[in-house]
Amino acid sequence: MEQVIHRPLSAVMSTVTMVQKAGRLLLPLAVALAITGGGLLVFFALVSALLL
Repeated sequence: MEQVIHRPLSAVMSTVTMVQKAGRLLLPLAVALAITGGGLLVFFALVSALLL
């Protein structure tokens, strides 16, 4: 016979809150990292085009 486990609603809600907080922190960092990486690629492309 299979046992059914019910999680408390407060545990589910705290997990959802934690994921939302992490998303609010990680999303701007990911955007900043993407912009910085793109800027570095453009910079090195321009430098190598001017020097070669």
